[in-house]
Amino acid sequence: MNYKALTILFLLPGMAQAVICKSVDAEGVVGYTDVPAAECQKPVKLPPNSTYAPRQLPVTTGDEDAASKAVEKPFAGYETIKIIQPEPEGTIRSNEGKVPVAVALRPALLHGHRVVVSIDGTAVPGNFDGLAIELSGVERGTHSIGVKLIDESGKTLIESEPVTFTMRQTGLYDGTANPPGPPATKPVPRPRPGGR
Repeated sequence: MNYKALTILFLLPGMAQAVICKSVDAEGVVGYTDVPAAECQKPVKLPPNSTYAPRQLPVTTGDEDAASKAVEKPFAGYETIKIIQPEPEGTIRSNEGKVPVAVALRPALLHGHRVVVSIDGTAVPGNFDGLAIELSGVERGTHSIGVKLIDESGKTLIESEPVTFTMRQTGLYDGTANPPGPPATKPVPRPRPGGR
């Protein structure tokens, strides 16, 4: 057998009885080492190892899930809906014709229900699944915007009061800048009668 392996086998029982020992040298430097218990005058007592036991989750059966669904209240309808953006009689400035639309709804929008937006009585293509929407391509001028909620079958659940707003698009001559006058010219002197 190899000499090193034999030495390790002899040291293993002593290592099993090793403790953490505190020592202070002549200069007052504190040191910690692991030594056999018989060689340590000041063994350090360590706190017990921390352990973790995972929390047991309750096992649910299909019957309990069905019972919990039966306790849930059925949907009784929406109470209120209101357009909060754009502001009534407000002005939006956007050269791209972008209009942010925000809707306040109580209770919250249910999964499967959709928002339909209309401008000047014409529905905007597509239905939306959120209460913050950005429209684009709205032309300059005064417009009326309204929203309603529909369910999966297309039935109207609630409808808002319409809101009127004005779209402004900044251009060179929209009244916000001074329109250019005729080009500046240098006055041409007129000849005097008599040639002078």
